[in-house]
Amino acid sequence: MEASKVMSIDSIRKANPGLAIRTLDDPAFAAYGRVLDLEGLPGLLELADRITGIEPDANRYVASLPELEAHPAALPLGILFGGSPIQVGYCNGPNSRLNGLEYHKSTEVDIAVTDLVLLLGKKRDIAPDLSYEARRVEAYYLPAGAAIELWPEVLHFSPCKVHPRGFKSIIVLPRGTNEALTQKELTAARDLGRGQGGTGPRDPEARLLFMKNKWLIAHPERAILVERGAWPGIRGENIEVKPITR
Repeated sequence: MEASKVMSIDSIRKANPGLAIRTLDDPAFAAYGRVLDLEGLPGLLELADRITGIEPDANRYVASLPELEAHPAALPLGILFGGSPIQVGYCNGPNSRLNGLEYHKSTEVDIAVTDLVLLLGKKRDIAPDLSYEARRVEAYYLPAGAAIELWPEVLHFSPCKVHPRGFKSIIVLPRGTNEALTQKELTAARDLGRGQGGTGPRDPEARLLFMKNKWLIAHPERAILVERGAWPGIRGENIEVKPITR
């Protein structure tokens, strides 16, 4: 590991003595995904850093950015999805808390434009009543330039910043992921999740469907998600990753 990366991981661990922050070479990461080494990523990183910014008050997620999708690195990224249509976008911002956990029934590629921390979990740990204990989350440090593929149904959400200014990341998913559900689809999902006639839900997981190819469980403190219909099932602390202060 390069000296600068060692300094960053040591500093973020020092800022968060109560949170075990792992690195991508930890064998435990294999349960969540794998590290990628693809052609063209340095150029894609430089482009994303140059044309995207960090808003100080809230995260900004853009699912599809044509400039990133036109970059030569998009071709090997697409091969990871079997040649199916993909979207290459970004998530940047000042986030430092868990707030929620989502999963997709596809892989996701995350590329760290800046240093960041991901909070990851396992779908199997969601209880039958759709609750999830925040203490089960594991934190992983991604140095700037790192690229990972998350396995399908790995719980994740917004990156957390390592540096006070915020974070930048590139997000690659099957095209259409995170688009809004139609009212008809949303109603069908809620009906499946609730069941009918007092018989209980026919498909409890359907209650978590939030957007296309996006199942979401929120922390009750994240009111903006709960007000939009996210299931407030995360129990325990709304984990905070404190950034490096100097």
